Amino acid sequence: MNFRYRLIRFLSGRYGPDTLFYVLFAASAVLALINIIVRSLVLQITVYLIVAFAIFRVFSRNYQARSRENRVAEACLRKAKNRINLRRQRKADFTHIYKKCPYCRAVLRLPRKKGKHTTVCPKCGKSFGVRVYR
Repeated sequence: MNFRYRLIRFLSGRYGPDTLFYVLFAASAVLALINIIVRSLVLQITVYLIVAFAIFRVFSRNYQARSRENRVAEACLRKAKNRINLRRQRKADFTHIYKKCPYCRAVLRLPRKKGKHTTVCPKCGKSFGVRVYR
């Protein structure tokens, strides 16, 4: 048997790289770069543990557990991307301001008019004062 055949046989049935693997690998690379400046033994051990966990996940045969972990990681990444996009959209909106209702914490989109205003939350029906500066 040649080496290529043995390698293919060894890798068959393994989970392989996924989104969480790439996130772990990127995190370990960033921490390694930070560790070049800081030179901390704890940080270096953390990098080694993250890389070891990522490699363990790649060679694991437990598809269900690894795919479950990946689904959770992708959900967290999707939530973070949505928050970033929402923040970017709100920052680009020059005609409205976004305020939270102090009673129910619903986010309200209000017109940007300078001064003191009273608004009614459509979710809980309570009124509260809003002050717009610019």
